[in-house]
Amino acid sequence: MEVNNQQGNPFFVYNFGGLELLESKAQIEKLKTYGYDGISLRMAKAEHVKQLPEFIAYANKIKEFKIYSVFIRYNFADNEIDRTRWQRVVDIIKNQGIDLWVIFGKKEPGVDDEHVEGVLKNMVNYAANRNVSVTLYPHSWCYFYTAEQSLPMVKKINHPNLKLAVHTCHELKAGNGNRLAEVVENVKDYISFVTIAGAQAKVDMSSRRSMDQGTIMPLEDGTFDYSHFLKALNEVNYRGPIGYINFGFDKEPDIYLPLSMQKWQQLKTNYLSE
Repeated sequence: MEVNNQQGNPFFVYNFGGLELLESKAQIEKLKTYGYDGISLRMAKAEHVKQLPEFIAYANKIKEFKIYSVFIRYNFADNEIDRTRWQRVVDIIKNQGIDLWVIFGKKEPGVDDEHVEGVLKNMVNYAANRNVSVTLYPHSWCYFYTAEQSLPMVKKINHPNLKLAVHTCHELKAGNGNRLAEVVENVKDYISFVTIAGAQAKVDMSSRRSMDQGTIMPLEDGTFDYSHFLKALNEVNYRGPIGYINFGFDKEPDIYLPLSMQKWQQLKTNYLSE
């Protein structure tokens, strides 16, 4: 089931950074105005799930714009309603070409790889029956925190419906800033999505807050050199979607969205030319 095989690295953004304050139609119209190819939607609460059909209905009316993914966080200590929210999400996005991104929360006593494997297998099989692809989403300070650390689980489950994502912010927080190209090479056969954000050339690793602030910035404000990372993606012929994590920005969307798009077009032209 191939849903992320578009050519030319389409560029999409999360519904963060002030976009979440707008209605679904306004979010999509704004992103389309500034040249973004799509959006990724957070499904952290019941209200997000309730809004999802509206997002889908409007996105389907817009030419060359799509919802690339929805993302859920499976926290082991949550109640059953919250832990099974992903099922309702999958039922809504079936046959829509929308990917399910799965973040497993922090480790809890009694939770091991065998348990997580069982949960993830269930998700993957359930989603496959509804024509929904699944991406394992590494996230700092969670059960899976980098692409390479996630890879053994993806290989073990060995299902064509399961891939993984490479997120520059989480790789940088894990200390992989100087080896992003190596990360790409090591996981190249399993990448379904890549995400990027502006980052400091040298990240302050003294606290979680400083790490977040130093790895998730407006793209135009970052000083980190992504040339080796993007060249590596080009070398492995990655032409799939690239997302922009716009979490916690101080700038208004009408300020950073066009500036970030300009910066992205420069990076794409310089390092991802086909």
